[in-house]
Amino acid sequence: MRVSISWLKELVDLNISIEKLIALLPLRSISIKEANPDSIELDMKGYNRADLLSMRGVAREVVAVTNSKLNLSDEEVDFPNLPKVKVTVENENLCPVYCVAKIENLKVEHSLDTWVKKLSNSGIRSINSVADVTNLIMLEFGQPMHAFDARGVKDEYIIVRRSKNKERITTLDGKTRDLEDDLLITDSLNALGLAGVMGGKDSEITDSTTTILLEAAIFDPVSIRKTAQRHGLPSEAAKRFQHGLTKTNLLQALSAAIKMYEQMGGKLTAITLVGNLEDQPKIVELTQEKVNSLIGVNIPPEQVKDSLQKLGFSMQNQEVTVPYWRLDINIEEDLIEEVARMYGYENIPPQELRGKPPEKVDQIFPNFIYNLKKILADLGLTEIQTYSFYSSKTINDLRFTIYDLIKISNPISSETEYMRDNLWPNLLEVVAKNIKNGFKDIAIFEIGKVYIPQKEDLPKETYRVSISLMNGSDNPMQELYMIACKILNEDPDDSCLNLVPNDLNPLQLFHPKRNFLADYQGKQIGMIAEIHPRLVNKFGVEQRVAVLEVEIEALI
Repeated sequence: MRVSISWLKELVDLNISIEKLIALLPLRSISIKEANPDSIELDMKGYNRADLLSMRGVAREVVAVTNSKLNLSDEEVDFPNLPKVKVTVENENLCPVYCVAKIENLKVEHSLDTWVKKLSNSGIRSINSVADVTNLIMLEFGQPMHAFDARGVKDEYIIVRRSKNKERITTLDGKTRDLEDDLLITDSLNALGLAGVMGGKDSEITDSTTTILLEAAIFDPVSIRKTAQRHGLPSEAAKRFQHGLTKTNLLQALSAAIKMYEQMGGKLTAITLVGNLEDQPKIVELTQEKVNSLIGVNIPPEQVKDSLQKLGFSMQNQEVTVPYWRLDINIEEDLIEEVARMYGYENIPPQELRGKPPEKVDQIFPNFIYNLKKILADLGLTEIQTYSFYSSKTINDLRFTIYDLIKISNPISSETEYMRDNLWPNLLEVVAKNIKNGFKDIAIFEIGKVYIPQKEDLPKETYRVSISLMNGSDNPMQELYMIACKILNEDPDDSCLNLVPNDLNPLQLFHPKRNFLADYQGKQIGMIAEIHPRLVNKFGVEQRVAVLEVEIEALI
């Protein structure tokens, strides 16, 4: 939100300098992205403050934190009894409030210099006197509006509905857009605009416009966000719809806009207000004990009440009535945050933490994993991450006995029923996919958990590192052995690993002569083997593939 300084001074009798205000706002209210002699740009990122997307909301905030005087008030809105513009709202959930006013006898001209300055300081270009009114009202009240040229609306009949299949619209930027479940403003024949995002070209205000249909509405924030993202139109109007609007503010904005058009010579001849136009008062309970507990400072009850009253809240005993413009206040903690910032975070003294400090977390394991990954990457291997379960294809092709695996009681699909008890089968799947994509030499590794069933206890979870290698040779195990030695920081020529023939190969998963248990310093740490040619062929692999799988704890 870019705040015009000259406009702000019209709304607030500031009792401090602009320089002091710029220094104070980040301490009491909101961060500032940029400031110059004409404007202050508020940093709205991370703030759910719809009220600060309007000059009136910013003025209220500035008055609260500076004890200045506010030069505006909430006036009672009363619209005259006039003929109605025909309006149909097909889905009240997507459009709970829709108001339209018909204004005649207008003349499109250059805007006043004061209007142009307000718009320019706020980062919006002037278009013409009729269109500029809608932008000025949006900036002052935070309520987006749109003016349709009445000549472009067939029979002056407005319909609010979802888009139809294969429907299209040409928006004000001249682009024709394919619609997909978007909320539209239409007449009986054509789409007039993307609701809350951008108007259509066919009903655009031109130099010859004399009669407009002025729209002020509240649309579903989620619907507006999706439409804005889908069509790449992050407009100022869409931003405000997404943050949320209030009915009280809408009626005030509509009344102010009509008065501005009447000052230009326009005449209100018809008006329609659709929906429930009353904001429901919101009451939140606030206790002194919770205030002091969360803030950590004993703030007197009178100061708590005074802080909230400055921000527009009213407090009776422990019940706080939230002002209609503060949509972000819902729970007690929200109110306490308001009290804390008005008190001043910088005024809250630091205190020593009570109790014993937490024990230092042992970093041996994560540091070892990090270094192991770095070593393998430096050796030219690529890290992969596969799922913690076997696919049905892997189970079938490797002829695993599912009763030897851990079954998930509530799997998300039939492909995720059984947890893996080794890493290398999933690596074999990855090798096969890479071969189909044209790779010839493949060296990959994964570090992750496997899940081993226990007869009378919970499954055992243990970390392993597994490497799969296919280098086009007749014996890829030789290169894999050298990689294993480098992991152990040993010289391959010194027989860093003692390879013991593994006679256990019931499913013939591995080559009968190239299947070994790996012993290191008298301790079995894992296995190294070449996968049986019959199995790799099932995965669509013609070359020889070697695998290594080692327990991480054994390496540490």
